Amino acid sequence: GGPGAGGSAAGRIRDGVRYPPASMSTADVTTHRWGDAPELYGPRHDYRESLVMRRLAAEGAGPRALNAGCGAGSLTLKLVDAGFRVTSVDASESFCEWVGVALSGRPDAHEHPVLRAELGEGVLDLPAGSFDTIVCAEVLEHLDDDRAALAELAGLLAPGGLLIVTVPANPYRYDWTDQWAGHRRRYTDDGLRLKLEDAGLVSVDVRGWGFPLTGFFHRHIYRPLLRRRMRSREGNGAQSLGGAPPRLASRVVRAVLELDTPFIGRRPGYHGLIAVARRGDHPA
Repeated sequence: GGPGAGGSAAGRIRDGVRYPPASMSTADVTTHRWGDAPELYGPRHDYRESLVMRRLAAEGAGPRALNAGCGAGSLTLKLVDAGFRVTSVDASESFCEWVGVALSGRPDAHEHPVLRAELGEGVLDLPAGSFDTIVCAEVLEHLDDDRAALAELAGLLAPGGLLIVTVPANPYRYDWTDQWAGHRRRYTDDGLRLKLEDAGLVSVDVRGWGFPLTGFFHRHIYRPLLRRRMRSREGNGAQSLGGAPPRLASRVVRAVLELDTPFIGRRPGYHGLIAVARRGDHPA
């Protein structure tokens, strides 16, 4: 599990930041295995991905794209629909299979390979400088060595290429849902900026998002719903928690979350950070 897993009342320290204990009064938390529920999806996830797509458009992102940590592939499909040539990478065999099936019916599926690999371990068999755009959404917080992963991604960018990253924000908000999801950490804006700069990236811009309604959704809808699912499926283990919310309810919540958009970068951002950075104009 992540920081605070089974921790003391004082929590734990990671990257120089003290985390609160990740406690849950209703049950012990079992860490969710990455890739065991590829159908897990919801309005917050869709809203975050829409923010990524808008930022890519605003930055004039180039067409050769890497989705680093593609998960169940919803962002890969959005990128493909937007005209990117997408290489998708994930550590989970289940996710890779899921994304491959989702792409298989497209006539240009051969232009969008799906590779299984672990970020930050130097095993990505991809040419240096081969991507104009790299997206790494909700991935770094799962990795033991996020700095190594960022350095690896920076090396895959072409000169002037764009990296966009999303991560959960504010270490003091680390809770049992982070532990369940396998998050090693949450990030401060300064901490994320420093890690991007240390990877050799420039023009770093970090903005908070999720104020006020995404935070409300997390506290009062997502967290109680996950707790109920864990209780109801306790006999089958806490791993089988996939499935989307009812379609109508999901659409309503998704529309309401748009009210957070004017506050992006103007408030600390309850829920997450979205950062863009570029590789310098000249190779290192």
